[in-house]
Amino acid sequence: MKCSNRLKAERLRSCALCLIACFVMTEAGVLAQSGASGTRSTGRDYGVNLTFAVYQFEAERSPAMQDVTTLAGTYSTAEEEIASLKDKYKLEGLAVRHLRSVGLRTGETFNDALLLGPEYMVFTMTPRDAVRGYMKLDLRVRYANEPLLEVNGAEFDNYETKLFRGGKGMFGAKFFIGAGGRQESVPAERTLLVSVTPEIVPVANLHNRPQELSHPVDEFGGIVSMKESDRFTPPVALERVAPQFESGRNVRGSVLLGGVVTPEGKIINIHVMRSLDPVIDERAVGAFRQYKFSPALLNGKAVFATYREEITFAASQPSASELEQQQKKQREKPRRRFP
Repeated sequence: MKCSNRLKAERLRSCALCLIACFVMTEAGVLAQSGASGTRSTGRDYGVNLTFAVYQFEAERSPAMQDVTTLAGTYSTAEEEIASLKDKYKLEGLAVRHLRSVGLRTGETFNDALLLGPEYMVFTMTPRDAVRGYMKLDLRVRYANEPLLEVNGAEFDNYETKLFRGGKGMFGAKFFIGAGGRQESVPAERTLLVSVTPEIVPVANLHNRPQELSHPVDEFGGIVSMKESDRFTPPVALERVAPQFESGRNVRGSVLLGGVVTPEGKIINIHVMRSLDPVIDERAVGAFRQYKFSPALLNGKAVFATYREEITFAASQPSASELEQQQKKQREKPRRRFP
């Protein structure tokens, strides 16, 4: 059994590295490395703080969704966005699977990958023609090396949220209450939804740059300088562990954690980057410590690297009164986007 598990882990790791390497070579040359792109001449360089959320839903039990939907509002949390989508579009089985916020220059390609169910989902996105208040986006999503979504030149205004409907895959999770009242899940076929919101800003105001999300470090945590010719592949989480809470406790919100992934695929030096609650933070750190990773690679060699993870706690479906309160708050506050 131990041998079998070890072989399975090695196959997962090989799959992850091959998959990411394929996309890096074909799409960007180097993960999250800038590339040349034609833009409008404005005399000032603009970039995009890009936030995207990955959802699953049950298309067969939901009304038909268009391939592209422009949302009426921009929401400050994934929970607010889910509540609005359930209320307006009556989407069944809607659940968030991944959140990411990254700052990119126009023409800069960013690749993101995570293990969902038995296979990897890989995202490739490139903002283009970013000027004040306007941009275009190329977005590609693949699962198990099969295309789920491809968008070319989608136009956005500043803070405009668009929802893209993708294909089906076994990336979904069916949630149920298991032994001891704990929430458990099994892989399930679901349909993909991706929401995207850009904050178009001068390049100096970009945050969560790709190198900030993950970069190579030495065994003591010191930053390793890279040459332009170096090829860096960030760590990939192979196994995630959900924080455990008492049965019936309704936890909302998210915790942002940081740490260092070792060449052996373990996470160390964990720290809370954005807190939710001391008790919840502690449970999130405990779960994060149990993650298993495919390590980062620098020129093909496994290295220490920083890693960030946002652990989001899904809430139960809000009541009609809660939906009304959330929508009222949304109308009263400035348009902001959850990180």
